[in-house]
Amino acid sequence: MGYSRWFWGCEAPGAGSIPIGIKPSNDVYVDEPYLSIRWDGLHKHVFSEWKGFANSEELRTGLMKGIQAIRDNRAAAYVSDARKVRVIVHEDQKWIQEKWMPLALQAGLRRLAFVTAGTGLGRLTVQEVVLLVDHHGLESRTFSSVEDARRWVSEVAVDR
Repeated sequence: MGYSRWFWGCEAPGAGSIPIGIKPSNDVYVDEPYLSIRWDGLHKHVFSEWKGFANSEELRTGLMKGIQAIRDNRAAAYVSDARKVRVIVHEDQKWIQEKWMPLALQAGLRRLAFVTAGTGLGRLTVQEVVLLVDHHGLESRTFSSVEDARRWVSEVAVDR
């Protein structure tokens, strides 16, 4: 798989990747069949919803758009509705740990909430990612509802 240099010196997949840098006027950073990411101004956090399978390039490109949303909005909190996630391959988990997490911390992220499915492979996959997050100094938790996740991350948003 070819990689091109983009977005603050980080490598991301695909030479034809979407350029990052201009804040969207409607606070929507990604709106794809597999993922949506937007700034939730009411609750003061970045909100992502995984809607279906994303290949490696789509996952990484989407997560980098999440970094942009964190930076643009000085977000300390992020809610990821990952109930429809089925698997994140080992190489992508490693990329999240080694590339995405340091960028998220540098951008100011302090809390990351994952909404997970009640059972299944997707739940186990997300739990593996949560363990990676905990090793980077971010506070992270899993929740069964978006409302509970928002409530928890809003505590850090108020502190800022």
